[in-house]
Amino acid sequence: GGQPRQKEPAPGLAYFHIPLPEFNNFTASNFTGVKQEKGISSASINSGFFNTMVEAGDVKAAFVGHDHLNDFCGKLTGIQLCYAGGFGYHAYGMAGWSRRARVVSVQLEKAASGEWQGVKSINTWKRLDDQRLTTTDSEVLWNKL
Repeated sequence: GGQPRQKEPAPGLAYFHIPLPEFNNFTASNFTGVKQEKGISSASINSGFFNTMVEAGDVKAAFVGHDHLNDFCGKLTGIQLCYAGGFGYHAYGMAGWSRRARVVSVQLEKAASGEWQGVKSINTWKRLDDQRLTTTDSEVLWNKL
């Protein structure tokens, strides 16, 4: 016998650099993390890419960079939109605000026989480049029902 077939599409994760205009839909009341940039540096024309991800139905989260002082995640139309957080020391940052990297962890289900199964959950947090390598803003992005 071959590999067991997955019954439904695997939850998709999208990674790209420039944030989509939809990142403008968040206010302090509906996201986790910080929004410190004066605006979202997205394209001036909406390409429809977000709506395409929604219509595809399998994308559960999208991760972007570009705006180094934003590190928030918010859910819009069933998709978590997340900033990575400013990580490198070669670009702009902000004094007193630790560089940070977003970590994404995908947990798989395991059968009683020990075989790995489909995706059970997707979690995220940020790791700060401070004295204690602090973990902050842990959250579940997606859970299998």
